[in-house]
Amino acid sequence: MPDINFIVGFIFLLGFLAFFLAFLGFIVFTFFRWRGREKDSVDSVLLRVLVPRTNEVKIDAMEQVFASLFSIKKGGWKQKFSFQPSIGFEIVAREGYINFYVFCPSRLKDLVEKQINGAYPDAEVVEVPEYNIFTDTGKVAYKAFQLRAENYKPIKTFKDLPVDPLSSITSVLAKMGEKEAAVIQILISPADSKWQKDGSHFISETKKRESDPEKAKFSVSGKTLEAVENKIGKPGFEVSIRAIVVSESSELAKMHLGNISGAFEQFSSEFNGFKSRKIYHKASFMEDFLYRYMPMFNILGNRPSILNSEELATIFHFPNRSITTPNIQWLNAKRAPAPSIVPEEGLFLGMSVFRGIKRRVCVSDDDRRRHIYIIGATGTGKSELLKQMMLQDMKEGKGICFIDPHDTVRQLLPLIPPERAEDVIYFNPADTERPMGLNLLEAKTEDEKHFVATSVINLMYKLFDPYKTGIVGPRFEHGVRNAMLTAMAEEGNTFIEVVRIMTDSRFTQELLPKVTDPMVRRYWTDQIAQTADFHKSEVLDYTVSKFGRFVTNRMMRNIIGQSKSSFSFRKVMDEGKILLIDLAKGELGEENSSFLGLILVPRILMAAMSRQDTPEEKRRDFYLYVDEFQNFATPDFAVILSEARKYRLNLCVANQFIGQMEEEVKNAVFGNVGTKIAFRVGVSDASYLAREFAPVFSEEDLLNIERFNAFVKTIVRNEPVPPFSIDTTKDMSEIKKQENPKVAQIIKEMSRLKYGRDVREVEAEIARRAKL
Repeated sequence: MPDINFIVGFIFLLGFLAFFLAFLGFIVFTFFRWRGREKDSVDSVLLRVLVPRTNEVKIDAMEQVFASLFSIKKGGWKQKFSFQPSIGFEIVAREGYINFYVFCPSRLKDLVEKQINGAYPDAEVVEVPEYNIFTDTGKVAYKAFQLRAENYKPIKTFKDLPVDPLSSITSVLAKMGEKEAAVIQILISPADSKWQKDGSHFISETKKRESDPEKAKFSVSGKTLEAVENKIGKPGFEVSIRAIVVSESSELAKMHLGNISGAFEQFSSEFNGFKSRKIYHKASFMEDFLYRYMPMFNILGNRPSILNSEELATIFHFPNRSITTPNIQWLNAKRAPAPSIVPEEGLFLGMSVFRGIKRRVCVSDDDRRRHIYIIGATGTGKSELLKQMMLQDMKEGKGICFIDPHDTVRQLLPLIPPERAEDVIYFNPADTERPMGLNLLEAKTEDEKHFVATSVINLMYKLFDPYKTGIVGPRFEHGVRNAMLTAMAEEGNTFIEVVRIMTDSRFTQELLPKVTDPMVRRYWTDQIAQTADFHKSEVLDYTVSKFGRFVTNRMMRNIIGQSKSSFSFRKVMDEGKILLIDLAKGELGEENSSFLGLILVPRILMAAMSRQDTPEEKRRDFYLYVDEFQNFATPDFAVILSEARKYRLNLCVANQFIGQMEEEVKNAVFGNVGTKIAFRVGVSDASYLAREFAPVFSEEDLLNIERFNAFVKTIVRNEPVPPFSIDTTKDMSEIKKQENPKVAQIIKEMSRLKYGRDVREVEAEIARRAKL
């Protein structure tokens, strides 16, 4: 008879072996099923999502996003041997900011972006590098959450809560201090229908039991059954929720983690809520967190948690204007795509970046003839954009003139292509050793003479009487006009002679025989001759006092006192030269800088209008760039904007705010300029420009747009297109590498030697002419 102990031992051994083999099979199958998860994690992208501060999209929209993402579920029998794709939704907090991220496989990036933008039309979804919250000395506290009751029982949703639940979560995260960080990670993966079947079974069994009077205990309320029915009626996701906190001390880390856990208590309902999930192996937990793995094993008290789309939207959604928590990173201004009609060839302005689609934004040569206006507060990127536009024109062999009251010209010089060095005329009034000549009175025809006189009078209004209070007035105009027309009767006369005419009657008498205009001659022979000496000196001395400050200034006198200008503006245009005018206020003084700019602008216009002797199709395009143009904007500027196109003088002007412009110039800018580019502006300008950029962009957008980003309203083939946004950001280190200080020095030396004159020679000539 067999030994009973042996038989029992043998059966026990067989049972243990069967259990061991089953357990080993389970382990092997689980690892086999999850075999591709590392590859899936590595081939994923991290998307940062920013929404505008004015976002009014409700939480329901996020429920729609989650419901749509259920479509990533894979079906078929093969899926039993693989895992469902997962997507991570994360809230990351550090000192000073809270960001919202989405982590998804690269193949799902397009779907995720479209679903987010579909629900949040103004959101910016950008792929970003992986973040790192850990430090060498930081202490880490961590926790995982799971449902405490059956998966078919619901937690509280946003419909049951009096305030946005995100407010409580972000308030906790906003308390991160220096060297502290926290992450709430929510991984979702489409669940199979078993949990819904369990819910349906629970409802049917309960109803069946309660319908029998003998067995009915009425332990389950109708409210519970309704809640379960509502939950299982929506798509469900297997969910893994983790919270990680890094701080200087373990106590602080645990405190912050406790606060996060407290925030999750708001989701506890009478049916379900969250509890801690047991973490048996710290290294495995951290690996799952970093790689965004769903838990591989759900054993020993841990089990899968399933939330439906409504519950997920309650826990994670993007903030709207009701969330007032500090440090949330908002999208400062809206984005809008460049219409497909906008050219990708021509003068490059920047990149249109919208919903992950990037395309070049350019302006054609024909549309540039309708001018470009750039506005933006200091430091927003205006001058950098001007610089890049000019460099493109230089590289393409085009003629340009740049009038600059700052130091942008000096930043531009080292970037000029060496092959164009000989084309450059660098006019630097601060170079007192070899001053270049600029004779304001150079005019060939009668029309040009009157144009010069008018532009100098406009200059005087701009400098001394911008509000037309009578400081200049008709009497002053009359005297200046006649003095200038008298001086222009003799070729080679300058401002020096204008002042002499008004102070030296003998010199005036010498010039009168050369004056051909009888009205100008009668001004001196009748009007002035018959005026008492007292009144004569009063009139003329008042006029001289306005001109005198420029003639008595040695630097200015050596420029405007030369009989012959160092270069012809007409030649500069026709030959496609590069004229760089350095009017740095720091060296010249604001008054001198404005005076020279106010002289130069009308002379350029006069040169352009003289091209009427050339057929329009043979006129070479010339580009005039003016930074802080309000300093040099007289009514002549309004003429350029309205008439210069036909003479192929194409403007690109920039300034900081609209209030700097006179009404006439402002009307000309907004009435005639084809392309308007707005960087960030002030309150009053935003109010004015909002009408230009409506309905695409609002006043709020114009006030908050990021640095180096701008809104553009342009024309294409002389037809307006809707406003859009551009990013003008450049790699400054790359631009720095292109700089060649030697080229800049050579250009300066070549220019001063070719166009400047020795100061002693200039002063000797002026002294001889002025009879000093």
